[in-house]
Amino acid sequence: MAAMTQSPSPNRARSGSILAADFGNVHTRAVLIDVVDGIYRLVARAEAHTTSGFPVDDVSVGFRHVVEQISAATGRNFLDTADALITPERSDRVGVDTFIVTASTGRPLRTVLVGLVPEISIASGMRAVSGTYVQVVETLSLADLRSEEQQLNALLLSRPDLIFVTGGTEAGAQEPVLALARTVRLAVTLLRLGHKPTVLYAGNSALVPAIRNMFDGLTTLFVAPNVRPALDNEELEAAQLQLALAFDERSSGRGSGFEGLSAVSRLGVLPTAQSYALVVDYLGRTLGGGGRGSVLAVDVGSAVSTLAASVNRQLSTSIRTDIGLGHSAHNLLEVVGEEAVRRWLPFYASSSQIHEYALNKSLRPSTVPEALRDLYFEHALLRAGIEAMVQASRPAWNDSLGNVLGDVLPPFRLVILAGGALTGTGHAAYNAMLLLDALQPVGMTVLQSDPYGLIGALGALAHVNQEAVVQVLDGGGLERLGVAFSVSGTPKAGRDAMHIKITTEDKETVKHTVEGGHLWVFPLAPGRSARVEISAGRGLNIGGQRSLKLTLQGGTAGLIFDGRGRPLRVAADIRARAAQMTQWVHEVTGDPIREIDERWLTPPTVAVEKPVPVAAPQAEAPKQEAKAAKRGRGKGKDKDDNKPQTGSLKDLSQKPAVRNDDDMMDDLRDVLS
Repeated sequence: MAAMTQSPSPNRARSGSILAADFGNVHTRAVLIDVVDGIYRLVARAEAHTTSGFPVDDVSVGFRHVVEQISAATGRNFLDTADALITPERSDRVGVDTFIVTASTGRPLRTVLVGLVPEISIASGMRAVSGTYVQVVETLSLADLRSEEQQLNALLLSRPDLIFVTGGTEAGAQEPVLALARTVRLAVTLLRLGHKPTVLYAGNSALVPAIRNMFDGLTTLFVAPNVRPALDNEELEAAQLQLALAFDERSSGRGSGFEGLSAVSRLGVLPTAQSYALVVDYLGRTLGGGGRGSVLAVDVGSAVSTLAASVNRQLSTSIRTDIGLGHSAHNLLEVVGEEAVRRWLPFYASSSQIHEYALNKSLRPSTVPEALRDLYFEHALLRAGIEAMVQASRPAWNDSLGNVLGDVLPPFRLVILAGGALTGTGHAAYNAMLLLDALQPVGMTVLQSDPYGLIGALGALAHVNQEAVVQVLDGGGLERLGVAFSVSGTPKAGRDAMHIKITTEDKETVKHTVEGGHLWVFPLAPGRSARVEISAGRGLNIGGQRSLKLTLQGGTAGLIFDGRGRPLRVAADIRARAAQMTQWVHEVTGDPIREIDERWLTPPTVAVEKPVPVAAPQAEAPKQEAKAAKRGRGKGKDKDDNKPQTGSLKDLSQKPAVRNDDDMMDDLRDVLS
């Protein structure tokens, strides 16, 4: 993807009104962008439930709901009598000039990566797909020691939606790439019509004619310039665009109304995650380098979560199809483990209680917590999921700054919160506290929120009109939560962590001391500014500095002063943790402390069952595992279950692929998403 610039091309035609729709697994969001006083502005926004699943199975119904909301807010009509979108905009201001669609709904594309060397072409392919909703289910390279028959078996049993072929530098190896491509072609030939994967080739460009001859007429083929034209040169942008087109092709083929929207959209259906990468890259370049201009966007969705970061002007994107608070809730639990969730629970919770909550969320992803206990479960999963994504991304961030960070986060100057879990609690400061808990930023951090999916729209719009993207971002299109100040070190309870002096525009002076282990929020409203002076307590610092003096603006959450230290220490004792976490909520929201029920603080009684004699020495599954198996999520697999099964080519072409637990979950996601 090309980097955005602040000066548009002089011959670029203005696209006028722009309607962008983003389809998530739970919510459909739409924004209207138009020219106001000569500048592109966010004019209206709307949200409704996504209608891709049972019983509607048509996303256009939810789309019509959000368009009707925008029509009511603006007094303009966008649909004709047949509920079709009117484009381009007419002289009477009916319709829109540009329509853009992004989506993260449905399961990710099951993808096979094919390349010559794992450390070179496969690695480049992996980085290329990092901005698209894919699940890499198999890799094939020259380092693969399996026989050709075993490789073919693995390709067929992986049931891919996409096969991404890379390999060979320009003027480099040809025959090894062709040999791998022939194996791919044989696998595609053996798969039934309607189940044939899309093929994307981004290897040695000299082989493009031969690759076209192999796959034309057999399956859909996309071709991109070489992702690794030289050993020391990696070019991913063109391949990422072709991946977006492949995503559009698959999305349209799945039905659920996407085919009609894709036909009207200027760019088809693009993956939402690519938008995060583009917008974060632009903001990182705008704020400057040296680490101080680092930008992070965190989006926790129902089935997919995205972490996009620009560190020292180097972009890294992580898309996790196994982390989410709805469809992927139980997958999230399997990734992070029970203890990572318990760390954020202010009460005792058994293994079965944690798994039951996660499974219920996977089956009913659109439900929201109604009881206090459920709310803590929800946000414990949220914090643990973000922590896992951050931990996985640390090596890339550290490399960007020359391996000087260690276990400390880069000094993110701007952090953007997205997704209903992080933006929809109903209290801006509580949203911010959830992010501070999970991310643990250091120093001063500006916090922004994207509750209506504007980033998805802007990233896609950048392919059409970069001028509009820059003007909307500069015009405050994202909601400003405020500014957080976090001390590093280990503040002692009862000792001063921060001394604060705030002078408002009205010349009012407020002095406050934040003790170790506590938070304080000063309500500085959006558009208002204040002079802030902060000094850290003994042995502490704020982003490496003992004191700060600066003038800044507030936000919907205000100014947040975090005196809990870095790394953040959550109490190990359950009663101490209950007092600690309820106090934090009180400090950021101002609500009365809601004490934890005494019954929840008592360890559950575990009944010891007497062994039951059996007639034969037959292994019996543990009780919890049997319950999980009953729900179709049994963990008692043999290690050999994951190994590719071998057999004759005749058997492979005649027998259906073996279905496993992952297949069942894919089907369940299709139904629920």
